[in-house]
Amino acid sequence: LMAAGVINGIGHYWGYRSFQPEDASTNVLPWGILIGGEELHNNHHAYPTSARLSNRWYEFDIGWLYIRILETLGLAQVKKVAPKLKLDTAKTQCDVATLHAVITHRYEVLAKYAKSLRRTCAVEMRELRSRAVSVDLAALKRWLQSDASALPAKERARRDEVLNHSKVLNTIYTMREELAAVWQRSSASKEQLLQQLQDWCRRAEDSGIEALKEFSRRLRSYA
Repeated sequence: LMAAGVINGIGHYWGYRSFQPEDASTNVLPWGILIGGEELHNNHHAYPTSARLSNRWYEFDIGWLYIRILETLGLAQVKKVAPKLKLDTAKTQCDVATLHAVITHRYEVLAKYAKSLRRTCAVEMRELRSRAVSVDLAALKRWLQSDASALPAKERARRDEVLNHSKVLNTIYTMREELAAVWQRSSASKEQLLQQLQDWCRRAEDSGIEALKEFSRRLRSYA
């Protein structure tokens, strides 16, 4: 009941998202107690091979507590946990380490992207409304957090209509899709992907959108 009904039901409909994998998974609660930590379902989808489902300081995974007790007793061995994002503030250029970090933490990168541009989107929405262009905050948030192919045709049409009225929102949305393409093109070489990431950062910083520029500069410091 808990696994099939609650987690695979509520856990894809209601809750909060720390990461943005290509699905609708959510963390039902920040305290995974009833079913061994699986309430932290979004974390599990972001790092499916991690033995620990908690990721933020306020999250608790009782399953991880059991595993650590077993490990202390020599009855279990932890093989993998979700990696932590590291920053090198002295870096000003993307390198291979940056590319590897962006790909490894891709779902966190997308979540940080949406969060970084939230205020810019809110300001632009007020501007659109002053010009009698109707736009829903929840819809805009969904567009920035979902893969384009996951949207129904009617909603894609509405999205395109809104983006046609705003150069800023169109840039933010397009840059989000292009950033995701860095790790989706598996046939490209490491050198090609690095060049693509460097080009993305250059265009982000030339966009004239201050929040996008700051996000790009932080992205360059990934190590």
